[in-house]
Amino acid sequence: MVIVGMGCARRPMNVRAPIQLPALALPILVIPGLLLLLISPVKPLFVDRYFLYSSIGFALLLGAGIDRFHKRQPSSRTSWVAALAVLAALLPPTLYLRMPQSRHDDVIAIGNAVRHAGRPGDGLLYLPGRHRVWTGANPEDTRLLTDLALVQDPTSSNTLAGVELPVQDIPARILKFDRIVAVRDPEGAHSDTNSQEEAKTRTLKRYFRECGASRVTGARITVYVRKVSRGRSTPCGG
Repeated sequence: MVIVGMGCARRPMNVRAPIQLPALALPILVIPGLLLLLISPVKPLFVDRYFLYSSIGFALLLGAGIDRFHKRQPSSRTSWVAALAVLAALLPPTLYLRMPQSRHDDVIAIGNAVRHAGRPGDGLLYLPGRHRVWTGANPEDTRLLTDLALVQDPTSSNTLAGVELPVQDIPARILKFDRIVAVRDPEGAHSDTNSQEEAKTRTLKRYFRECGASRVTGARITVYVRKVSRGRSTPCGG
């Protein structure tokens, strides 16, 4: 997109305006993605929605290029073929963006998996806590579960994922439950690491055993049960 946009910007546009189109459109097209690429080796931030609006710059330059070509050859079939070719080239990605496969996660499927894995009274744990937004689409999916690490919900805290308990309080909160549904990244994915997440993982590993997992687009839903509870092992069924 940048190469095509720069090619269009190199052609004179002969338009009187306070600011020339290339001076406006090229920075919109180039700068957002470039900045994210430069920052990503330090902190991974390259997410498509963060620079999706840069396509505005591409559309402006491409539209101006097609318009200029058409004015030079108004009766030429070539101009119409070129315009149709551009539209045809854009059609597949346009359709793809509107399909579930274009998403790296499927929040509807994640919510359904949590609802089917959980039982009334189970604990709910997000690993990491920012994944709480995955089940926000339908609160009914988690209504019967207890969010173990949450101390202040997203609405009252004015945050996307809420505020979690201090690290020293997390293990005791987890150990009040015999059965926990964990919402976590898929295997092999990069997960956030901090003292709170380490406390969750350490407590689960020490006192719980995995009792089944389901995988949906972009997430893994794992059920954990206590290894020993009141002198007996907790069965997977509850």
